Amino acid sequence: MFYQDHIDISDYILFDRKNILAVKVYPVDVPGTIKPRGEKAIGALNDEFQNGGDGEIGKNTTQLMTAGWDFTFLDGIRDRNTGIWREIKIFATGDVTLEHPFVKSTLPVPDLSSSKETISVEVCNHSNREKTVELFADIKNTTININKKINLKGGERKMVKLTPEEFEELIIDNPKIWWPVNKGEQHLYTLNLTVREDGKISDIISRRFGIRDIRSDRNTPDHSRIFYVNGKRLFIRGSNWIPEAMQRTSKERTYAQLRYTKQTGINMLRLWGGGISESDYFFDLCDEMGFLVWHEFWMTGDTYPPVDTAIYFDNVRSTIQRIRNHPSLAYYVSSNEQDNILDIKPILDNLDDTRGYQFQSECCGVHDGSPYKYENPMQYYDNTASIRGSRIDGFCPEYGTACLPVIESLRKMMPKEDLWPINKNTWDYLDENGFHNMTTKYKTAVEQYGKPETIEGYAEKGQLVGAVAYRSIWENWNYNKYEYGDRFTSGVLFWYHNSPVPQVCSRMWDWYLEPTAALYLTQDALEPINAQFDFLKNTVSVYNELYQYFEGLRVNFRLLNMDMETVLEEETHINIEEDAVANDILKIDIPTEKLSPIHFIKLEVYDKDGNLVSDTFYWRSKDKYEGPWTVGGPLHGGFESLSELRWTTM
Repeated sequence: MFYQDHIDISDYILFDRKNILAVKVYPVDVPGTIKPRGEKAIGALNDEFQNGGDGEIGKNTTQLMTAGWDFTFLDGIRDRNTGIWREIKIFATGDVTLEHPFVKSTLPVPDLSSSKETISVEVCNHSNREKTVELFADIKNTTININKKINLKGGERKMVKLTPEEFEELIIDNPKIWWPVNKGEQHLYTLNLTVREDGKISDIISRRFGIRDIRSDRNTPDHSRIFYVNGKRLFIRGSNWIPEAMQRTSKERTYAQLRYTKQTGINMLRLWGGGISESDYFFDLCDEMGFLVWHEFWMTGDTYPPVDTAIYFDNVRSTIQRIRNHPSLAYYVSSNEQDNILDIKPILDNLDDTRGYQFQSECCGVHDGSPYKYENPMQYYDNTASIRGSRIDGFCPEYGTACLPVIESLRKMMPKEDLWPINKNTWDYLDENGFHNMTTKYKTAVEQYGKPETIEGYAEKGQLVGAVAYRSIWENWNYNKYEYGDRFTSGVLFWYHNSPVPQVCSRMWDWYLEPTAALYLTQDALEPINAQFDFLKNTVSVYNELYQYFEGLRVNFRLLNMDMETVLEEETHINIEEDAVANDILKIDIPTEKLSPIHFIKLEVYDKDGNLVSDTFYWRSKDKYEGPWTVGGPLHGGFESLSELRWTTM
């Protein structure tokens, strides 16, 4: 599924008439089928749903999630990825062509004063005659413009390297550096390669690349993995990218989803192992928008490993050669939760040793994931949101919740009679057999805002429920950034980022690309400077995402009643280090006797010149939190009177 090939059609093209390309498509060798509930699974999750069906689909090199998963339809996707899903292009060249160009940048950290560029490319002679050609290389907006003569035997394919040792021009002084989102500019360079025979162009190829250094290690107190970019620590606030299940994607759809991602402030996307290797356009946008990409290779603990290892390794090689020039590409992982892997480390060492690697997603300083379902958001604060252990510490590859779609999208998903009253069978089918608690705990939370009488009212209140859960997750990970007490926290990848099918357990936007309220409260929580409130401790903290020290920040706290009367106001001044969090800078004694049942918290941060740099707004109830696995609490229950809030006159 992931192998790119070049086919010489010179002998078949008719230049004086229309040509037709016919492609015969075969299904995957082993399509697999669903696994009946109760039947033993092959993976570590055993009785946790029927992920990957009976596991047989993994014997192919393909997208594994189409056999059914707990975030898509458990009965799977028909045709199992059969068909053409990427562009077919026609190129006209001479006898000598260029393939698989690669620019390897060696950047000293932390001074970033110069960069050594090594250019490699395969030069291929498709004729049966010996040829002498000239290879030209230039990098736009630099002084690099070099050429080299190459001798090729008939039919020979030769790897050519242009190194700084051979060409001094390949050392760039004061290079423009590529940084992730919120850390700096996303500078990009363009390499142009041309091969000429007897002065005539035979082939031209171009690639964009960025100069940056990305690495990771486990030199942390608890040996959890931590990432560094250009010599600086990077706290990962990322997410898990899931492909459209039927591959009905387009440039417009890809752009829309990545533009939303840019809006949120997320800095890493994981291409999960049961999905796909994304398009060149996806990686181009990640380069431009500043996202890092964690790339897995089509194996999971819920399915068997590929049977034809030669095909699998060919797919790996082809994919690495296609994506390795992208500065956004940060990390390679063989598999999702699968120890029984096919070892790709020798291929990586040969084709791309510029990025880190681990053999599966839950090892090497990355712990297991959970929760995935909607739970009382108060449980994120006491770290109890999953019976498997939520673990807001270390590096977590999967941690998340769901958000109800907007009413317009719900109407598209199901017949009117199933919308209201809620037809549990239909809603649970659109929630992967009820996996995300959308007709149980989510419904209970919606009713804490007052029992809805229409689907319109239900959908509106459902936006508030999902948005609060999203922001609570992000802000709790903010709070635990790096060293805090006996914990060390280096990052999280939200589970999951985008809907593969129409579903009631949507994300920050739904399958129809309509944003939910979760998008906006995620954007609020992930702003570069964020003032946030702890709903268990009743404290205020300030998070700093920037590589910039701030002195003399003024932090203002206001508590307001339903009539917008200020009940309490407090203020403090702080300095905050770059890439840090100042925790519990204000401890608030909530004057409950003066408060309306529902009240509001307004947080503001001003710089030393009086400019507003962050503001956050919460609604809070007087409901008491009784502990894990209960209903209620100031973020979850007692919001019935919110409907009494007066409309503004502005």
